[in-house]
Amino acid sequence: MSQLLNDRISGLLNNDVWHKANRIKSSKRYTRKPPEVMVKISGHCKSAAHIQAHFDYISRKGQLEIEDEQGNSYQDTSALHQLAQEWGADTNSNKKNARHSTHIVLSMPDGTEPKAVKDAVRSFAKKTFAHNHQYVMALHTDTDSPHVHLTVKNLGFDGKRLHVRKGLPQVWRERFAKEMERQGVATEATRYFSSWPSYINKTEIQECNYLE
Repeated sequence: MSQLLNDRISGLLNNDVWHKANRIKSSKRYTRKPPEVMVKISGHCKSAAHIQAHFDYISRKGQLEIEDEQGNSYQDTSALHQLAQEWGADTNSNKKNARHSTHIVLSMPDGTEPKAVKDAVRSFAKKTFAHNHQYVMALHTDTDSPHVHLTVKNLGFDGKRLHVRKGLPQVWRERFAKEMERQGVATEATRYFSSWPSYINKTEIQECNYLE
């Protein structure tokens, strides 16, 4: 019996083979169980100028494609700046520091196909926000972990504002994990897991409270 066949049998006996074909390249870190998906709130914008600066950042000043909830693409910075002005002017809050947008980062570890991540985020965003909120998204591949910046306009079409209640990010993690599964990528979204995946920068994790 060949060594290759022996290795395959050994892997099956040791549960190293997942039930799905995973698009994550071979890595010693992920041979025992699928990796954890990451969803985190990275910040908010409180003015049109702040939104414009954020759009410039996620688009790399027009070098990367930005996609909105209707599937429209933006790469022209003037169009993005116009959108930022519209978001900043459209508010129903009298509070000086009202949050106009919520920034969400959805990430997978090194080796995951970027297209699979973007497609999963697109589906997640459409199902989660498109019925009541405008949003834009941009894929970044300039770090070890392919990730998507998803920026949601807080003021909904129904006049109500988006707030992030306690526990909602975990719900989003589970939804994102399901969308990654639909892309053929085995993932986990463990509740209350004791340690963050090694590819996540712990200092960037932020607590977020969500009030209805």
